[in-house]
Amino acid sequence: MMKKLFPLLFSVCLIFCQQTFAQTVVFIEVFDVAQSKVVKSIPLDDNKKNEAIRLVRSVESLFPKINATPRSGIMVKVPFDPVVKIDNNLVQDPIKEVIFIFPEGERPYMLLFNEEKKNPVFYYFKEDPIPFLEQLGVK
Repeated sequence: MMKKLFPLLFSVCLIFCQQTFAQTVVFIEVFDVAQSKVVKSIPLDDNKKNEAIRLVRSVESLFPKINATPRSGIMVKVPFDPVVKIDNNLVQDPIKEVIFIFPEGERPYMLLFNEEKKNPVFYYFKEDPIPFLEQLGVK
């Protein structure tokens, strides 16, 4: 009886382990504004996460425009799990997600969502985003 039960239990464990692993993969999404669709999904690894955090930590000032949606360019959504704690003069919240906005011909900015996803706020950032975009394979 035990010889028949062991392979069954082993198979069940493998299935649950694979499902658990699949659920932990987090993706960065690149949205093309002109096409109104996600054009690329990239697994979030430590290098990309660290670059995104570097940009978020360089928050510089509030984005002043009322309409924050560009007519062209790209937006890059980066989820953080676990949340990333930001502590500077403008942001003192655990950040759950950031959307970097790269409008054509304008200065890039970002939309930060805190842990509860309440009161998202747009900010300019001062660090160079090119290393991050290169890692994503985006121009």
